[in-house]
Amino acid sequence: MADHIILTAFGTTTQAKEAYHHLEEQIAPQFPECSIHWAYSSPTVREISGTENAQPLSVKETIASINTHDFIVVQSLHVLPGKEFERILEEIPEMGVPAAVGLPLINDSADLLRFVSCLRPLIDNSGDDAVLLLGHGTDHPCRSIFIELERKLHQRFGSRVFVSTLEFPEAPPASIAAAIAAAGYRQAVIIPLLMVAGMHFFRDITGEREPSWKNLLAARGIGLGIHGQGLAMLPGIADIFCDHIRLAFASRQS
Repeated sequence: MADHIILTAFGTTTQAKEAYHHLEEQIAPQFPECSIHWAYSSPTVREISGTENAQPLSVKETIASINTHDFIVVQSLHVLPGKEFERILEEIPEMGVPAAVGLPLINDSADLLRFVSCLRPLIDNSGDDAVLLLGHGTDHPCRSIFIELERKLHQRFGSRVFVSTLEFPEAPPASIAAAIAAAGYRQAVIIPLLMVAGMHFFRDITGEREPSWKNLLAARGIGLGIHGQGLAMLPGIADIFCDHIRLAFASRQS
């Protein structure tokens, strides 16, 4: 009998699912005696991304399908410990099974420093251009992590790095584009702080609609380079998740 790992993502309605497959390929070999399962935490994504023959499962549905008394780690693949992560924490006790929850990508200052190191190759390769990192955004208190992330990035790479979000930004997107232009930059590189380059990437970052970040920067005369992959594809990200899985398994003995 083997333990189980449920990799739990927000979910995606696009072809970006390959990024999730990449994560599984990185994680599974480090836990060869565990069975790997998947769940989507977003009810909306589950509803619209399924097909007649393949419907994404929730965490509760996935646990019920396992039908075992072996230990289960529900590993969050969310970037921050926001509402989707809290939903997982609320669901697990209701199931009455031996289980623990693995923390999301950036949960504390140690995770944050490791994450900044993962970003280093992308930022180093951007030359002297401005670098704009765009997260999803949330009204959850964990949004403060974006402020701390920008502070750490400034310490390591200087003020040419800007951080904002697609939803609930701390400053209006147009003002950030104006600040990049006012600093004298004529080229910028966008790095999406999203696990997959899905709907938000194609609509809010690279989309043709007027308020997209591509158009906001273009209106200021700023040329744009875009890192076209989600964080799941970035070297070192899977290692952070694996360490969180190990901590979750260790909690069984505490």
